[in-house]
Amino acid sequence: MENLTQPFFKLSEATVCQACKQNITLYDISKSNYVVCSFCFSYLQLNADKETIKKEQLKKPKLTPLLKIGSTATIRDTNFKVIAYLEKQEAGTKYEWREYMLTSLDKGYITIAEFNGNWSLIGGEKFIPDFKVPMSYGDTLGYHDVDYKLFNKYTPIINAMLGEVDWDIINEKVAASEFIAPPLMVVKEVINNDSRNPNYYIGEYLDANFIAETFNLDRTVLPIQIGIGAHQPSLSYDRWISSLNISIIAILLVLGLHFVLDIFKSEKELINSDFAISKNDKGDENSYKSFITPSFVINDGSSNIEFKISANLDNNWFETTIVLVNESDNRTWEVSKGIEYYHGYEGGESWSEGSREEKIMVSNIPNGKYHLNIYPSTGDHSSNSIYIRAVANSSMWRNTLLTMLAICIYPIVCYYLMRNFEKKRWENSDYSPFVSD
Repeated sequence: MENLTQPFFKLSEATVCQACKQNITLYDISKSNYVVCSFCFSYLQLNADKETIKKEQLKKPKLTPLLKIGSTATIRDTNFKVIAYLEKQEAGTKYEWREYMLTSLDKGYITIAEFNGNWSLIGGEKFIPDFKVPMSYGDTLGYHDVDYKLFNKYTPIINAMLGEVDWDIINEKVAASEFIAPPLMVVKEVINNDSRNPNYYIGEYLDANFIAETFNLDRTVLPIQIGIGAHQPSLSYDRWISSLNISIIAILLVLGLHFVLDIFKSEKELINSDFAISKNDKGDENSYKSFITPSFVINDGSSNIEFKISANLDNNWFETTIVLVNESDNRTWEVSKGIEYYHGYEGGESWSEGSREEKIMVSNIPNGKYHLNIYPSTGDHSSNSIYIRAVANSSMWRNTLLTMLAICIYPIVCYYLMRNFEKKRWENSDYSPFVSD
């Protein structure tokens, strides 16, 4: 294959421009049928003897091609030669881009397109190893089990051209549609209104460094990228997917740890009882006599204790202070909790607010024998009891949920950045999923 390919890229032949009589170099002798004179920019047809016949006059290109016509490069393990440069415009708009056409011995034509510093490599059935015709679903194309979303429909116009091709590229009418699934794109082209036989091409986003390295160019001569390419890969998307996967694993580990701790340190009920309360003869009219609960033992190492307190309130409040007392060394832990419950009717509708029960927790309680000192007070003078339930090693779902929420912060930020990137991408499309009717 080496011996066949190298001579092919060395061959060239000269012909004469019918319009200006200047010599024109042909780089694809066997296939060239149309060529543009680089001196007078006449669009010429070549006959069987490679003599030129002027078809029409083209404009001078605005820019000098960065990829020199006649230069060669190896792309995807295939040798290619640059044979044409085109400056195109979307009909009815100001959008302009540039395309370089390359040919090979056995992989046909490929196109390297550049728009606002965004580069794409576009190839057809001969170039794509596992090419198959995409399936159409309205504004979506299915290709290799991936959905490609419609990004743009347009009619390309050739404003200027250099080089040669094997068909009448200037006078063909093309209706193009681009469907994206970054970093890939499917280009659908309907030629001369023959919608029954569309052509499909697969485009891949190229980093500018790839262009510089492949064609031995100084990176600084390439155009500066402006905006986001239609199928430019999103680093924000990659970060979001990565952070999402890591966060899912982390959340599963947190849940697993939670359940393991529940198994090895199961809940233990310490107190579960109603306690009578009586009004204090002295002091505040809302204060009640303090009392002491029966003793209980904690023997599971450092534990938490969750207290559930409830009272039969009716449009009133209840407050209690609980003092946990270690009977061996008189160490104490004090917590207070208020309960409020109000209800009524207004405007023919019932309403209620508050609750007749509340929970509170203390943590890191060492082994030992304990009791509770209870100091109740209430505005409901008909109250005569308080319900108290104390549980050691209560399942701390609050801490677990807060941990899982903290884990979710980074993927949420990544999702926001990814979504913002995608919104900017679709600003250049009439089919943006971010704009509702």
